[in-house]
Amino acid sequence: MYSIKKAAELVDLPVVTIRAWENRYKIIEPVRSAGGHRIYSEADIATLLWLKEATTEKHMKIGEAVELLKNRMNERLTVQTADYSASAYGYHELADSLYGELTEFNAQRSHELIDLAFAMHDYEEVFHRLLAPVLYRIGEAWENGEITVAQEHFASQLIEQRFTQIIRILPTRPELPRVLAFCPEGELHHMGLILFSLFLRKKGLEVIYLGANTPLDGLLPLIGKKQIEAVAISLTDSRLLTAVKQWIASCRSAFPHMLFVLGGQGTKKESGQHPNIFHLTGVLSDWEQWCQTTLLKKSRVLPNSL
Repeated sequence: MYSIKKAAELVDLPVVTIRAWENRYKIIEPVRSAGGHRIYSEADIATLLWLKEATTEKHMKIGEAVELLKNRMNERLTVQTADYSASAYGYHELADSLYGELTEFNAQRSHELIDLAFAMHDYEEVFHRLLAPVLYRIGEAWENGEITVAQEHFASQLIEQRFTQIIRILPTRPELPRVLAFCPEGELHHMGLILFSLFLRKKGLEVIYLGANTPLDGLLPLIGKKQIEAVAISLTDSRLLTAVKQWIASCRSAFPHMLFVLGGQGTKKESGQHPNIFHLTGVLSDWEQWCQTTLLKKSRVLPNSL
């Protein structure tokens, strides 16, 4: 998600041109931040790039380019509505292509494929149905000796970069709880945590994302300083669970009302041990239910909203 200034830099178009195309042709519909500023999605950027190419390289009039693009979008929507499996097959093809480009260290082509996916689908869906499966596939290939460490690092960093770009610019609502998200030291698999953090940020919650392999020492002062109200921990290696449980006990002593949400194969047996400790699967409906029935109940009432 990008401001109009950043969007103009990315597509190399004047801000006034972007606003003119937006207002006259309604081909892009940026959302508004809490402060009322335009926020442009990856799909908006892809649309602007397509229009720029059509008008500058193919010498089309902007009105003609917009009409052609709208027709193509309508055709795509008709196909997806008539046969949902066609959309799934599209993801399969994109995943195979992206995997190939990532393992060949082709950054530009990899970004182009991701941009195409963002242009066709909601960004959260792209992470769940394209980027997460590709990253899991990359990890499995590395564990099986099919690709090198360098290939795995390149692919992981590129996909995590796209996540960071989006989560950094999504607007937050200050009255909502603030969440700390991390994987403990020794845990390197954090795609599930990325998806959960993206889910929370889309709802307007501020997420302080520490990522994989996070040392537990020093987190309590951070929690106090940033007034954290919920902690999300992802863990696949159950051997690390004992240290995590000890840290949770220390955190509960310092912050008795803290909520803990645990995810990953390594945390399942911890479920139900305490009323403020929750275990979530990877199912979106479970995330939504927990968010609505538990997390959002901790929302704060700000002085200016009274």
